[in-house]
Amino acid sequence: MEIRKPNLSEAQAILEMYERIIDDTEGKAETPRWERGIYPDYRYIEQAIASGDMIAAFSGVLPAGAIIRNHKMAPGYENVEWGIAVPAEEVYVIHTLGVSPDFQHKGVASKLAEAVEEDARKHGVKAIRLDVIDGNYPSVMLFEKLGYENLGRHILDYPSQHNVGFTLMELVLN
Repeated sequence: MEIRKPNLSEAQAILEMYERIIDDTEGKAETPRWERGIYPDYRYIEQAIASGDMIAAFSGVLPAGAIIRNHKMAPGYENVEWGIAVPAEEVYVIHTLGVSPDFQHKGVASKLAEAVEEDARKHGVKAIRLDVIDGNYPSVMLFEKLGYENLGRHILDYPSQHNVGFTLMELVLN
């Protein structure tokens, strides 16, 4: 398994991986509630790759998983009592962590999260934060296992998920 920043030529394959995740989780409690053609879409993936914000896992040429990290916090993050008070540029926020159905339960999500942590330490980032939509307990358990503090349920206002509950989590880096 190779963990690296993808190239723009790999955007379509990564989109297809996300679409397989959408199909695989439809109707399940642990769905991320992504919508085919809306989120994540090709433009979103292309922008994340072009900006260097995406890290992906590859098995040969096949994308096994992907994660986006940047400094963009959802509306509602400002109302949370985080473990450390630092400016946005000293925080990575994890978005759109997904693992292809063919590669689930093989440690891919952990490897991607660890790659974000390593990258954060290299760039002087002080904390990594994320939100997990209600019902996605496997993701909450994964990040708790990785040392993230569970800060409880909060209401966020994403454009496609108005007033939905999310579990907010944080890893403070020393």
